[in-house]
Amino acid sequence: MEKNDDWGNLRELLRSTVLLQESYQHAKKRYSKKIAPDFRLFRFFNINENTLSKCFAFLLKPDETHGQGELFLNGFYQLIERSKAITTKKQTEVYTEYTISGSRRIDILIDGENELTAIENKPWAVDQKDQLQDYAQWLAVESHRRGIGWSLIYLCNNDINEFSLSSDLAEEIKRNVKPVTFIQVERWLSHCALYIEAPAVRCFVDALIKFIREDINGDIAMELQNELTEKLVASPQNLRAALSIAQNIRQVKERLWRDFIIHLRQQLLPIGTQVVTNDELSLGGKYASFSLLFKEGDDFKLCWEFSTSDYRNLAYGICSVNEPDEKIHLECFPAIASAMSDVFPEIDATIGTTEWWPWWCHADVGMDVPRNWNMDAEAWSLLLERGEGSFAQTIVSMAKRIHNEVDLSLFRATN
Repeated sequence: MEKNDDWGNLRELLRSTVLLQESYQHAKKRYSKKIAPDFRLFRFFNINENTLSKCFAFLLKPDETHGQGELFLNGFYQLIERSKAITTKKQTEVYTEYTISGSRRIDILIDGENELTAIENKPWAVDQKDQLQDYAQWLAVESHRRGIGWSLIYLCNNDINEFSLSSDLAEEIKRNVKPVTFIQVERWLSHCALYIEAPAVRCFVDALIKFIREDINGDIAMELQNELTEKLVASPQNLRAALSIAQNIRQVKERLWRDFIIHLRQQLLPIGTQVVTNDELSLGGKYASFSLLFKEGDDFKLCWEFSTSDYRNLAYGICSVNEPDEKIHLECFPAIASAMSDVFPEIDATIGTTEWWPWWCHADVGMDVPRNWNMDAEAWSLLLERGEGSFAQTIVSMAKRIHNEVDLSLFRATN
């Protein structure tokens, strides 16, 4: 009986949530001309870890063109509880990709008179072996040489792990390593935004806050979020149902990908094209991908890949099966890029600028598919759709055009 009650609570919660979302969508359409609720300035750009670091460094540098002086720097020092590090005697310098010993690069380094502050920016990327440990040890040595303090900020929504920072590290070093979440960063920027005097800078910071809130922290629109929260905490039954759904999201995504790939394989069977995936596709890891291999033994494939973890930065194009050497770059990349450009002149693809991809573009540029999926319901719904105009049919049509119009021998480096 209790199980039946749980199923009833789930159905009722899903039904009421659908109604709430439909009501919200209707309201958005009604007022879209005045408030443009779906407009996102940062969606026009390829925002990766490096771009985000440049945005933070721009705000943190007091003499930058934002004209707000130490507003953002002061707020950041308060966030990490190092307000005494602020000084007016020496101009604070802020660097990105600062190279230290061992060819390590610190994402952001704030160099003040009394404090060295390094920021490891990890919105999506996977930690590297001993990365934080190497940064911490360099900071400890460098700050001791100068006779100043230091902090290492791990900017991430995940915890610091043993892989990147050993628990055996000396306590006097570990206590200077501080985790900061992007939720805290959002609050820091929101507080600073209250005191920004330049409208253009306020617009930029508001856009950055919205990007962090939705594309890193995974929050939905504030208005809908508030209503959903009220509904979920309205009763123990609603809360249990919501947590049951949340616990099953990973399995839902796995099922969506499995059914989608099975459908692609069935559709592409007549032209003999294989559909292959990697393990990360069901896990949401970095470089999660599915690919179309036109012939067994080919050195190149048609690939869709999320370049960062948690299903973000989806791009597609022709990709090398294995890391290509210089000879393959010189002999194969130009010919493949030229052939694909001839067959798909409507796609504004990037040509030959990456190590693995002779011809590629982001999903939202070439085929009206969201670049960042994460918890975007509209993106995941694409995996359910079949028939004309669907994501699946677009992939199948693209594969057939390549099969029929491109010299497939170009995809094999050794003929």
